[in-house]
Amino acid sequence: MKGGSAAKLIVDALLQRFLPLARRRIETAQAQDGQYLRPSDPAYEQVLDSLAMIARHTPVPLLEALLRWRESESPKGANDASTFQKKLAVECIFCSACIRFVECCPQEGLTEKLWSGLENFVFDWLINADRVVSQVEYPSLVDLRGLLLDLVAQLLGALSRIRFSSVTERFFMELNTRRIDTSMARSETLSIVNGMRYLKLGVKTEGGLNASASFVAKANPLNRAPHKRKSELYHALCNMLSNILAPLEDGGRNQWPPSGVHNALALWYEAVGRIRMQLIHWMDKQSKHIAVGYPLVTLLLCLGDPQIFHSNLSPHMEQLYKLLKDKNHRFMALDCLHRVLRFYLSVHAASQPPNRIWDYLDSVTSQLLAAVRKGTLTQDVQHDKLVEFCVTIAEHNLDFAMNHMILELLKQDSSPSEAKVIGLRALLDIVMSPSSPYVGLEIFKGQDIGHYIPKVRAAIESILRSCHRVYSQALLTSSKTTIGKIFFQVYEGLRARITLL
Repeated sequence: MKGGSAAKLIVDALLQRFLPLARRRIETAQAQDGQYLRPSDPAYEQVLDSLAMIARHTPVPLLEALLRWRESESPKGANDASTFQKKLAVECIFCSACIRFVECCPQEGLTEKLWSGLENFVFDWLINADRVVSQVEYPSLVDLRGLLLDLVAQLLGALSRIRFSSVTERFFMELNTRRIDTSMARSETLSIVNGMRYLKLGVKTEGGLNASASFVAKANPLNRAPHKRKSELYHALCNMLSNILAPLEDGGRNQWPPSGVHNALALWYEAVGRIRMQLIHWMDKQSKHIAVGYPLVTLLLCLGDPQIFHSNLSPHMEQLYKLLKDKNHRFMALDCLHRVLRFYLSVHAASQPPNRIWDYLDSVTSQLLAAVRKGTLTQDVQHDKLVEFCVTIAEHNLDFAMNHMILELLKQDSSPSEAKVIGLRALLDIVMSPSSPYVGLEIFKGQDIGHYIPKVRAAIESILRSCHRVYSQALLTSSKTTIGKIFFQVYEGLRARITLL
């Protein structure tokens, strides 16, 4: 059997599985949230896995088949909500398939025409989404359109893995052609900028890091000066760069700094350092930029020159402590503090003296505990972030985390009930970690800090007694429905999970 015939048979077999699943998803797609278009059922996931596997070996016939399917399923004619709903559903399915395809397809697997066609598909939707499906005329399709644009952005990110120069050049070209300040040009510019948020930066080779440094320098949010509504574009570019840089920082010691790219790294450090200083001056002038500026400044500090990182770490944290007291910036400050502390522990702590590490940990935990005791951290997302702090510190120094964070949160003092819930959640996450070779509280014995076991048990028993006492009194005077949410979290949650500890 010839290679071409074999490839066709393989693609046809896959399409026989793909087509009915895709058709069912189109028929059941709901404009309200697009939930039926997300890869949620095992059969659809299996088909996408098969599609990715075939993309490695016979990419051209597979992509051509997907393009034919898209063309045949896209509705023609009437311009009504039902027609546009089906069109968006088809595009969502096509786009999700293309993401898996591009993630596995080798660069040489497609012709330039096919690669360019995928790029054009991405930018056409980013630019023309409002022309195709107006948010004003079809408000019921806003969520489904939003899902499609997120998938389009993911596809652009996948394309950037192997066509970085082409994608970024197109990005800057599209921005430059929209310098004329009209409402339509602004809307298109913001859509294009938002669509770049999944861009993948190459850092493992000199060439890749050079290209990444060049992109970051050109994407400096303050490089562009529209005549009207400057902040809107500046903020969009800040958010874009934060999303692009975050995966590098998240990689920690395993990814940053890259090795064997000394010359390119120097250019990178210069670029991110320059942008960081400009953003700091920009935020100093107007506080309205802080919410988008500080997350980016934090990332630029982490990914910049190590000497500059160490010399600026303390003042940066002090500024974040101040922002922690501002209710408008509280969660942003928490997130930035966690990000910079995690990066410090992951990337730099191994080369730092123990007393310096202790000072940083003590500084952060003191600020967090003070905020908890004052009752200023009241939102669920803030509590989630505090749990992350505890786990991050425990991964580096379990002894410190227990003595200076967990047991402090579990204390039976005037602290709000939320503190105990946070402490218990963090403790459960630590002792039930899938990566731990120990079960429950045995993790402390494994790290030669078994003396915490009786302290933890005593703290939990004290909380249980207190909860039981208050719970019993409350039932005498109130119905269960009038007992507060936090109380039930503490009491019922403790009763259900105490056996795990």
